[in-house]
Amino acid sequence: MVPRTSRITILIFCYILLTECNPKTNKLENYRLISYLDIKVDSVGHLPKNPYVVDLANKNKHLIVIGTLHSRDTSNKIFKDIERIFEQFHPELIINEGGNLTKKYNSRNEAIRKNGELGLEKFLADNNGIETVNGDMPDSSEFFELSKAYSKEEALVYFASERFILPLTYYFDEKPDLENLYKPDFIDGYIQSTGILLLKEEQDFSFYKTAYKKYFKNEFNIDNIHSDDFSPIRTHGHFCEIARKSKELRDICLLNKIEEKLKTHDRVLVIFGGWHILAIEPALEQIIKRAK
Repeated sequence: MVPRTSRITILIFCYILLTECNPKTNKLENYRLISYLDIKVDSVGHLPKNPYVVDLANKNKHLIVIGTLHSRDTSNKIFKDIERIFEQFHPELIINEGGNLTKKYNSRNEAIRKNGELGLEKFLADNNGIETVNGDMPDSSEFFELSKAYSKEEALVYFASERFILPLTYYFDEKPDLENLYKPDFIDGYIQSTGILLLKEEQDFSFYKTAYKKYFKNEFNIDNIHSDDFSPIRTHGHFCEIARKSKELRDICLLNKIEEKLKTHDRVLVIFGGWHILAIEPALEQIIKRAK
C-alpha cells in the first residue's frame, strides 16, 4: 500500500504540464473541432472503440493518433494494442499527454502500474531510442486563459475541484481531510509549482468553499461534489462550460504541437485521452493534408 501522502502527491503531479505552448500562437480559426457535447461517446463516456485509433498519411508523412480511456491494469487490451501499433509503425517520436516524461521503468508492467499509458509509451520510447514530447498545455497558461474567459475565482474553483478534490474521491476509500490537505498539497504542491500566482486569501480552503457556495448555491460537502458538474460532455451547469473551454485550450495546444513535429518528422505517434481525440479528429485530417 502506497502511503497516503505519496498517493496524494502522485495524483497532483499527474496534472503538472510543463511544456511550452503559447496561447497567443494557438490557431483556433484554422482547426475544425467537434464540441465535447457532440463527440461519439455513450452515456457514461465510453469511446466507440478503446483504443480509438486515427491513422492518416499524406505522401511521406504518416500520423497515428491513439485515444484511450486511462488505465493502469496491465491486462487491459489497450496496452497490447499500443505495443502492436508501436512495433508496426516504428515512430520517430511520441507526443504524449500529461507533461514531460522523465521517469525510467525496468519493465512494461512496472511502467503501466505506475503511470498507465504514459508509463508504457515512455518505456517503449526509451527501449527504442526515440523522444517523447509533451503535447499538453502548461497549467499556468491554461489558468490564465480561463481567468480571462471567466474569472480567476472560477478558474480556481475548476482547478481545485477537477484536479484535486474529485481525484481524491476516486482513489481514496476513506474520506480525505481536506482542511489539512488543501493548502500543502494542492496550493503549495501543485498550484504554486506551476507558476500560478494567488493572493494569500485565495490560498485558503475557506476561499474555495465560499466560492463553491456562490456558484452551486449549496455549502461545500465532499459527499455531494460530483464529477458530472465539471464534465465537458455534460450540461449540468456553468462549470461544464468551463471544462469544455479547458479541453479546447488543451486541444489547440496539442494540434499546434502535432503540426510542428510533422514538419521535421515523417512518422509521428500521438497517445492521448480518447475524448480529446474524438474532438480533434477533423483537425487531424486538416493537418495531414497540409503536411509537407
